[in-house]
Amino acid sequence: MNQFLIFRHFWLLAVAATFFNALTLKFRSQRHIQERPELADGYRRFFYGFLFWGNLPWLVMGIGIELGGVPTVFSYFRPRDGNPFVLAWFASDIALWLLGFYWLFARRGAEFLIEYPGLLRGPTPTTAGIRRVYCLAVAGGVIGLILMFIMDVPKFPI
Repeated sequence: MNQFLIFRHFWLLAVAATFFNALTLKFRSQRHIQERPELADGYRRFFYGFLFWGNLPWLVMGIGIELGGVPTVFSYFRPRDGNPFVLAWFASDIALWLLGFYWLFARRGAEFLIEYPGLLRGPTPTTAGIRRVYCLAVAGGVIGLILMFIMDVPKFPI
């Protein structure tokens, strides 16, 4: 059973990965803050927002697993079973998608990502490009969500 600990505590690995990604963003922003100190507050807000919102679904997953309502991460591939912890996880994801739309389209989030160098890698995109990529990513997530609800994913035997 010890070989399956990773499946029971996957959410902790996801939290660690989110922290690592946030620290990477913070490290990349330091050079830009030195060049333009007036951007420091925006980078700080983004860093803490990334940590909070990026970890929210993993903490919801962790609560479900640690309280015993969900045996492993594989239960999250079967939302059709109606487990309230699994449905709460999907609700948190959907809420984040909606908040992402609000931030990018109504709160100048796409402009923010362009105005704060180092948050995105590669050539500087346009606001329309950022919004388009986000829409495509969410569309992929919605398709995955629908498939998990309609497909009868086999139960993992632990």
